[in-house]
Amino acid sequence: MLAINKIKGVIFDLDGVLVDTEYYQSKAWIEALKNYGIFLSQREMLDYKGKSGEVIEEQIKRKYGLKIKRGELVKKRNETVLKIFTKQKVKTMPYVKRALNFFKKRNKLLAVASTGIKEEVLLKLKKAGIFSYFSAITSKSEVKRGKPYPDVYLFATKKINLKPNECLAIEDTQSGVESAKSAGLFCFAIPNEYSFKQDFSKADKVFKNLKEVIDFLGKSKEVIVCWDFDGTLVDTMASHAKLASELISKYFGLSKEKARREYLKTTGLPFDIQLKIIFPKKDEETKKLCAREYHKRKLNEVYKNFKSIPNAKYAIYQLFKLGVFQIVTSGTDENIVYYWIKKEKIKGINKVMGREQGLKADHIKEIKKKFKNTFLVLVSDSVKDMKLPADFKIGFVLKRNLKTKEGAKRYKELKKEANIVISDLKKVPAIIEEWIKNKGC
Repeated sequence: MLAINKIKGVIFDLDGVLVDTEYYQSKAWIEALKNYGIFLSQREMLDYKGKSGEVIEEQIKRKYGLKIKRGELVKKRNETVLKIFTKQKVKTMPYVKRALNFFKKRNKLLAVASTGIKEEVLLKLKKAGIFSYFSAITSKSEVKRGKPYPDVYLFATKKINLKPNECLAIEDTQSGVESAKSAGLFCFAIPNEYSFKQDFSKADKVFKNLKEVIDFLGKSKEVIVCWDFDGTLVDTMASHAKLASELISKYFGLSKEKARREYLKTTGLPFDIQLKIIFPKKDEETKKLCAREYHKRKLNEVYKNFKSIPNAKYAIYQLFKLGVFQIVTSGTDENIVYYWIKKEKIKGINKVMGREQGLKADHIKEIKKKFKNTFLVLVSDSVKDMKLPADFKIGFVLKRNLKTKEGAKRYKELKKEANIVISDLKKVPAIIEEWIKNKGC
């Protein structure tokens, strides 16, 4: 089975796959041919479905003995088709937006590879309301040869900076399938009423519609990586501990050292919850006052000048390139996480879940409920997090902390709960890539 995680880019044919325009495509040729005394029906045009204008022109010239300059017929056809679609509404094929959202949600790069001219392709996409979905749009105008030659697909993969074997093409004609396969892509075919009699034996799989495509791909397990924030992506634990121990000492009379030890036992949870666990019988109003001061001061004392953990940005970007869906689950405020993403120019985080959405246990439960049929990977420095119901757990201890008594203790505790413990986030992408291969995701 071709798994969704093995695909980094999806390249769509336009007419008959994304937009319901096949009738008008033929009509443009029919109208252009009338200028030369050639009158064809829609049925007769079926033989030319999926081929580039240049190929169609040559075949018609040979068949009807048409003596005209090279490109003359194509030019008339292009002028006609633009006139038609300037006035004509452009409808999408069934399940198009559902399919586009399916792939976008899974971080796939989307492109179009069409045999039409650039102006025509852009016009149709914009009128259909789907232009914004695509990272690259490739037309016959940009390559020497149209379909069934591989040029348009090779150029499309180059535009999205991917290798052909990292991409899936979705086509509706034999000529399109041959173009995609000769370029080295995976190819799914969706024959329609104009092309169903063509030969689709070279396609990797044939479907009735785009819904069947996403249902098929949806059966493959999707990997989701959940990142802890404080102590795993950002180096804030020392600042958190300093502020927390000061306030716990102030409000509850503990020594700062004892307050620090109690705080560290409950890391990974929102501070409000930590206080309830540390002081179950203490006055609730005192806990609220302590938590209120903590949240007021943490922006300046913890997050104002915080630094990213080494290789955090690298690891996230490499997983993004692998097509892995990534979520930050944090006990802190979501706006702080978004601030970090913007400040550090992080590319690859798909979702943030902070204390506004409950505890991490609630986050994991919600993720499992929303994302069906997934392998959930958790990366965290918290021993408590390692007890959450993830499918694969990567414990993390910052390299410099391994030399401390506290860090060495945490390493041993993590090792009991995690599948693997690391001290360098740079290892995360390779671990997950290997795990994906072994699990066949």
